[in-house]
Amino acid sequence: MAVFSGARLRTIALPAGTAAGRQDSGQSLRRSAVHLRPTGLLMAAILAGTMLGLVYLTQTLGSNATNSEIGDLTSQREELGRQLRNLAVAVETYADAEEIGRRAHKLGLVELGDVVVLSAP
Repeated sequence: MAVFSGARLRTIALPAGTAAGRQDSGQSLRRSAVHLRPTGLLMAAILAGTMLGLVYLTQTLGSNATNSEIGDLTSQREELGRQLRNLAVAVETYADAEEIGRRAHKLGLVELGDVVVLSAP
C-alpha cells in the first residue's frame, strides 16, 4: 500500500531555513510543469470540435437564410413584372381612341365640333 507522506499531520514545526521538504528544487519544478492527462486532451479535443461545429452551423444557417431571401425577392420581382405587363396592356386598351368613342357614345356624350379660337378684344 502506497502512502503519501504529505498526508500525515506534522506535530513539530520545522526550523526556519532547513530544506527538509525541498531536496531538489530543479526536479520539483520540472515535475510541477503542466502535465496534460489523456482525459484532458480528450476534453480539449471535444471542446475544439464543438466550437468548430458551432461556427460551421452558424455559417451554414446564415448562408441558407440569405439564399432563401434571394429566392423570395426573385419571385416577387417576377410577380411585379407580370403585373406591370398586365397594367400596360390595360392602359393600351383603355387609351384606344375607338374604345373611348364607344364608351362615350354609351354614356350619351356627343362629339364636340372644331376648336373655335377667339381673338382678344
